[in-house]
Amino acid sequence: MKSERKIKGVDVISYFKQQSILAKGIAVCFAIFILASCGKNTDDSMFQTSESAVNAYRTYLSDMRSMETLSTEHLIEAINGWQALRDSVFVRIAKDTANCIHANYESEIRGLHDSLRIEFTRLALEKSRTFADVLLIKEKTSQYRQDTELAQAVTDAESFFRSLDSVAPCHGNAKQTVSAYQSFLANTLKSGIDSKDKMLAFIQEEDRLFRSFLSHLPELADADLSAITRDTEKCCLSVFQSAEDGKISYRDALIYTARRTNRRIILNALACRNDINQGNVKTEAQARAYVWMLLQPYVALDGFSV
Repeated sequence: MKSERKIKGVDVISYFKQQSILAKGIAVCFAIFILASCGKNTDDSMFQTSESAVNAYRTYLSDMRSMETLSTEHLIEAINGWQALRDSVFVRIAKDTANCIHANYESEIRGLHDSLRIEFTRLALEKSRTFADVLLIKEKTSQYRQDTELAQAVTDAESFFRSLDSVAPCHGNAKQTVSAYQSFLANTLKSGIDSKDKMLAFIQEEDRLFRSFLSHLPELADADLSAITRDTEKCCLSVFQSAEDGKISYRDALIYTARRTNRRIILNALACRNDINQGNVKTEAQARAYVWMLLQPYVALDGFSV
């Protein structure tokens, strides 16, 4: 269920209607910031006492502060080391929370953790990182990286997603494309998505319409697309409801919707880049929305199925 919550679709269609809060600095720090918060929990701790856990975390912070720069590969190693240490430290503290004498240890640990966030953000910003670096960080620090069965299932889904590029988009104008998109979603909600075949058919047709929509992105800056956003969310929820009902395997629902969302984010960013290069971004409002959409691959890609 934790993974399901993480992969809620970020629907780029609604971005033109949102206030944009732009990130400062290169976006890789967001990946570091988030990954450090969600290490794999364990019931075991390497520490016998809360005091030893605090001392170890304090020493680790001192070590990180002494680092001037880290390559992406060494940054990945450090993040994984931080996650492992963080889990063990917090497990030790959690075991002692009922005892009031350890309250000060818990407070200090949280303060040290916040300081480590700052240090890792500093190290991430010390040198330029490419989008390939961001993907590598997400992949190599994912809590699922050692799940070989899951990795095989993700690989098995690759051929389906590669095939989507061969499906030609619609050739109508912006109004016709939006109308077709709305009709498709409405009809899908009526018929439901209650099997893997229907899920794949939905993803394929939605992908075709989404790519068609992206070809009209500059024209639709002022359009009310809330109905598409709303119905898209309902369709995705329908997939997971079918998984809950046993009609679709939960793993298939998770993998295919995660990759579907990641693909949409990437396609949207590519469309933005092309529109900018072709001089199609004319207004300040468009520019703000385009910058936000271009940041999405850095901050919103799901590490589960990257």
